[in-house]
Parts: sequence; structure tokens; C-alpha cells
Amino acid sequence: MSEQVQKSAFLEGEGDQYFKRNREVLADVAEAAARDPVAKALSSIQFQAGRVLEVGAMNGWRLEWLRHQGATHCAGIDPSESAIADGKARFTLLHLHVGTAEMLPFADKTFDTVIFGFCLYLCDRRDLFKIASECDRVLADQGRVIIYDFLPDFPYRNAYHHKPGLFSYKMDYGRLFDWNPAYRREHQIILSDAAKLAPSSREAVIILRKSEAAAYADSPYAP
Repeated sequence: MSEQVQKSAFLEGEGDQYFKRNREVLADVAEAAARDPVAKALSSIQFQAGRVLEVGAMNGWRLEWLRHQGATHCAGIDPSESAIADGKARFTLLHLHVGTAEMLPFADKTFDTVIFGFCLYLCDRRDLFKIASECDRVLADQGRVIIYDFLPDFPYRNAYHHKPGLFSYKMDYGRLFDWNPAYRREHQIILSDAAKLAPSSREAVIILRKSEAAAYADSPYAP
């Protein structure tokens, strides 16, 4: 089996099926945003997105909402050709691309915000370091990473029930970044009462801030 079986499956049709299953509930941007954990989280902290990239953007509906909230440049990437074609037809001011998270077609420090829109749990495990590196590369200093995904007690995988042979990989994806002292976890918003959720169902929005200048303090030890 290919080491990148998840990515291949989503580029070769499962991404289109994912969009097809969710397209109806995303038809109205305002209604979708009213239900959206990312929109609720960003609204609660009076967040300014600036130049924003969403990975796993589907047709760009969340980016369109952010554009109306004042985002200055909105780009998205998704493995579904159908989703990107739909977004280009509906949201003509967005910059949408077919692709995957480990190879972003953007210059260094292009964005002030990078959003992972409930997609990391479906990515190939061998791509995780590349994904974090690419995000860091395109994110400007003082920018933020927004991760909407599962937040279990420990990493594990489930069979992905929509397509045999694929898996849902659940872990704290903020750990891809906050091991690095240049990244600080500013907010972690669990979406409902954690005490009432099975660990396998718990989801969260994690917001991290990148600050290269604050990464390393001057030595407290005398030379």
C-alpha cells in the first residue's frame, strides 16, 4: 500500500465525494458561518484575519465569510476539483487552488493567518512534518495558525467509514507547532462540554501565535 494512500484517495475522487456529502449544508454562507466553530471562535476574540489561507477550504465558503469580515486577501487549497470549481464560480474574489497541505503554492510569509479547516485528521502521517513546515514557511511573523480538528486524550486512529482502507487519525494537532518556542497556544476552545463527550468525539479550535522574536530569551546565566 502506498505511504500516501490518504492523499491519493482524496485527490482521485474521495475529496469530491466529501464535498458532495457536505455541499447542501454549505449552500448559504451566512447560515454555515452561524454554525461554524471557527467563525464562532474568531468572533469571540475579535480576530482580524488579514491575509488568510485556508487548507481544506472545500469551495471557500469560510473564506468568503472572512472576506466579508474584513480579510484583505483570501486563498484556499483543497484536493477536490469539484469543490474548487464550485468555489471559483460562486466566490469570484477568492483565490482557490486544487492541492494538498504538504506542498503550498505560495511564496514565503504570504499570509497573516493559516486555517486548517477540519482536515488534518485525514492527512497521511508521513506528511505531517511537511505540512507544519509549509505552514510555517508561508505564515508571516506575528501571524496565527487556526486548527479545527479532533482533540482526543491521546493519538489513535479509526477506520474511515466512507471509504475502506482509509483512516481518521485523531490527536492534538496543535502539537505540530507549539513544540517550537516561536509558537504559543493563545486559545483552545473545546466545542461543547468535554465531560459529556466521548474522547473520540471531542473537537476543538486551537489558535496559535507565531513570534520569532519571542522564541528565545537572552541567557539568564552569567558567561
